[in-house]
Amino acid sequence: MNTDQISSYIMRYLDAMSCSIMEKTPVYVTVKLSEQADRLLTNRPYYWGFIDRTGTEAETMRYTFVFDPANMPADSFRAPISYVTAPGVPANPVAAGEAAIQRTFGVAPGFNGGARGPDRIPRENVDFGSRRLAQIMEVAKESGRFVSLYESLDSGSEIQFARGRHSVAYEPWIMLNVKLEFACDLKREELHSIGFSLISGTLHTDFMDKMMQCELTPKLPAQVHTMAWRYTLDQAVQQIEQLLTEHVRNSDETWAVEASERLEDEWDRLAAYYEPLLKEEAENKAKAAANEGTVSVTESEIKAKADQASESIILTIEVTEDKRDDTEHETTDKEPPNERTLEEQYEMRRNEIEWQFQPRIEMSIINAAIVYLRSNKVMT
Repeated sequence: MNTDQISSYIMRYLDAMSCSIMEKTPVYVTVKLSEQADRLLTNRPYYWGFIDRTGTEAETMRYTFVFDPANMPADSFRAPISYVTAPGVPANPVAAGEAAIQRTFGVAPGFNGGARGPDRIPRENVDFGSRRLAQIMEVAKESGRFVSLYESLDSGSEIQFARGRHSVAYEPWIMLNVKLEFACDLKREELHSIGFSLISGTLHTDFMDKMMQCELTPKLPAQVHTMAWRYTLDQAVQQIEQLLTEHVRNSDETWAVEASERLEDEWDRLAAYYEPLLKEEAENKAKAAANEGTVSVTESEIKAKADQASESIILTIEVTEDKRDDTEHETTDKEPPNERTLEEQYEMRRNEIEWQFQPRIEMSIINAAIVYLRSNKVMT
């Protein structure tokens, strides 16, 4: 996003949230947030909890959002005023008392969102990649995920005709903005905007483009009535899913075939590395098992002969076995903690490669809306 796109986006968001614009330049904008925007952006739960409990009139924050920090003038912000540079005592007795306190204790910094006081307005960069811009985008996404809108009526012939006993019929449409992801080790995305009439069952693609040409409002206009639904939301969603499924079936599958071939190649490389190691490990285990059997027979013969030997030989053997036990105990204590076996490592790598290269298609809903548009007929 360039500076103009960010500026347009921020201004549309502030306008939608009913914020008051105090100053606007190509480089920055200074606004007084609305209550809804303040609750969403400023992270002041204790303040708003106090307002909700006491019913006190809220004082929202003021902010300066900078679109282009590199071109921001150095003298754009007024420094805090001290009691030395405070204005003289006004004629108003109340204001005179406040001025006297200011001369004694200095001028206290004003609240950032307040209408009084020589405060410094917080400055926030909203250039691409900034945390504040990411926050505004996330808030806009969550706030506009599900909406209900009505087409506005102009002052044309329909309004004149709607006066009296007549009203304009509005037809309900459900609009789904859907993202299709064709993913493997590469990714391709498609955006689809589908509209479905809850009256006639008509499907329209690129429905968002049509909505961009209409003036929409969240309030039902005067002298307008909405038509009763003939389809449920579940039926509408099923129809849209069928349309998108048919689109996926008719799309080119070359990318999936190539991704599957790359997956097989990666598995072959992995097998060429791990299978000889697994084979060698299996052979070593077999040899170790055979050696353990031979050692066990030899020890039994030694014990049989030791029973017939003299007491001194028996004592010598016992001392030797005690030392061997101590040595084995020390060796066991020094062994490293349990690690993944070679077979577990092989299986884990296979799963990772499968997740990376396996072709898949994912569908997610960006946002949804119930839109009421003017019908072709006007009902009495």
